[in-house]
Amino acid sequence: MSAEIATSSGPPNASGGAPNFPTNGDDPVLGTSYRVIGVLGEGAFGEVLLILNQINPDMAVAMKKMKITNETNTNNIRKEFLIQRRLSQDGHDNVIRMIGMRSDDNFHYLFLEYADAGELFDKIEPDTGMPVAYAQFYYRQLINGLKFIHDNDIVHRDIKPENLLLTKKHELKISDFGMATLYRNKGQERLLDLSCGTIPYAAPEVCAGQKYRGPPIDIWSSGIVLIAMLTGELPWNKASDSSFSYLQWLGNNNLDENPWKKIEVPALCMLRKIVTDNVHRRATIAQIQTDPWFIHDYGKLETPKGKPLKRARFTDENTPTIACTQDTGCMSIAKRRHMETPDEKSALMIKQNASFSQPTRTDELMLTQHIDMSQNNTNLLDRMVVRMTRFCTNIDMITTSHQLCNASEEAGFVVRRSSNNRLLVTFSDVSMMITMYAMDNGPDHPRVMVDFRRSRGDGLQFKKMFVAVKSRMRDSICTDGNNWLADYGYVPRDPPVPNLGELHRGIVSLVNVAL
Repeated sequence: MSAEIATSSGPPNASGGAPNFPTNGDDPVLGTSYRVIGVLGEGAFGEVLLILNQINPDMAVAMKKMKITNETNTNNIRKEFLIQRRLSQDGHDNVIRMIGMRSDDNFHYLFLEYADAGELFDKIEPDTGMPVAYAQFYYRQLINGLKFIHDNDIVHRDIKPENLLLTKKHELKISDFGMATLYRNKGQERLLDLSCGTIPYAAPEVCAGQKYRGPPIDIWSSGIVLIAMLTGELPWNKASDSSFSYLQWLGNNNLDENPWKKIEVPALCMLRKIVTDNVHRRATIAQIQTDPWFIHDYGKLETPKGKPLKRARFTDENTPTIACTQDTGCMSIAKRRHMETPDEKSALMIKQNASFSQPTRTDELMLTQHIDMSQNNTNLLDRMVVRMTRFCTNIDMITTSHQLCNASEEAGFVVRRSSNNRLLVTFSDVSMMITMYAMDNGPDHPRVMVDFRRSRGDGLQFKKMFVAVKSRMRDSICTDGNNWLADYGYVPRDPPVPNLGELHRGIVSLVNVAL
């Protein structure tokens, strides 16, 4: 689920279209209290929309809209609802909270806490990663969230940077429980056998189709996330005997090569305990939390200033608008002893891109940060997500498009024009959509904003493709234009160097305003 904004108008002084959404009236699902603002993310089974309270626009909710197709699909959606409800009863700062659920004849609607700073994925620079203080800070929160989930007898089964959302106060939220399930019932743990998750992050026992324990596979995936944060790359495509790099890791070979040479010894020692094929020796959460790297103070994380986003706190007046109602057909957790669908044992659900993190249909890709500066939309600017995969050119649209084609082909990519302002670029099993928006800066000073979005394949490989194209466009990239994009929150500025100090200071808890 990607936390970005769309409205019916374009970027400041920009040309280009965007979908129209209802802004008033009595919506059959939302009633009159809320209105749809835009698309946060799209996936194989539906979409996630941002909705705002009509009276208090600072109150934002994410609405996951899932199409009803068959009984299996409905059971999966109900299972996700039950898991989210269970985790939301007590709640945790590092787990997305569920607000409620509704259904009609065609769709199920799951209402969730809104994270206003996008995905952890967006913070990872390709081939570089992020400063160690940031990686440690986010990893601590990931482990805290996993502990809460596992203590509630749930295993997530699809931990990856795209499913880890952030608030503007750097609070990490584990999201997307579509693959989650109960691994323990009334204190009795059971083995699981569904091969699910995202292949580069999946544990070897999952990739091999073996029966497996629940918590260790989430711990393994957390280790791959940490490697990605520290290095900006994934260690292998799949943890199996078919991967030479994985076998080298198991044999303790080539640690002087990438990505391992980018990782300091203390972190590498901890990863040895986490990313091990021996499930019995794989580190537990308790062991991770006492590891020297985990507890070492690597510095203070600089947090942005400004008022925090309010999340919807529901009162007697507005709760019925989106609260779970009796007609959802939701069953109690006790009745669904294992919370598995009838055909789950035989399903093969390992996926490269079937979450709500990125669009799966390339013809529906769009720049989703369309803000009209001429209108009273300053509250929307506060919710915009910074993405590093954009830049601005100082040439016209036609020339920009021509140069992008040449740059992509020079990098060895296959280019197909999707429309006048869109290119679909593919390399191996990774595809990205390049969308161009002409900025109205006068005929003598053309300016085009170029947006890159992953549509298929590994996210870090997509970012490498972006870097390859951008480097070949360097003579046409407009510094002033990029500064303008940074001023309005479209692209990041250079990250600050963390100062020494206590890591957790400056992080504001949003518990009291979350729900």
